[in-house]
Amino acid sequence: MVNEFKTFIVKGNAIELAIGVVIGVAFNAVVNSLVKDVILGIIANIFTQPDFNSLAWGAVKWGSFLNNVINLIIVGFSIFVVIKVVNKLTGAKIGQATVSEEKK
Repeated sequence: MVNEFKTFIVKGNAIELAIGVVIGVAFNAVVNSLVKDVILGIIANIFTQPDFNSLAWGAVKWGSFLNNVINLIIVGFSIFVVIKVVNKLTGAKIGQATVSEEKK
């Protein structure tokens, strides 16, 4: 069982997955900072503080839900823009298979 575990850990897939998770966590921090510190800061300067947490209908806090939906849209668009810039620098297109994927 120990030898099987060593083989599993040493295989490229497990190592690539671990690296992907670490990079994903770092990328998450960058995207969250971009949204909270830059984009929402710009929106706050233009339209006032974009916080809907105080909006509620009885016990239903729909303002908090609205904040999360807005954050999702901003994060999604921010990731799209970052990926588009990275793909432009690398010559790839969003949704296009890479050369290594086409050979499979």
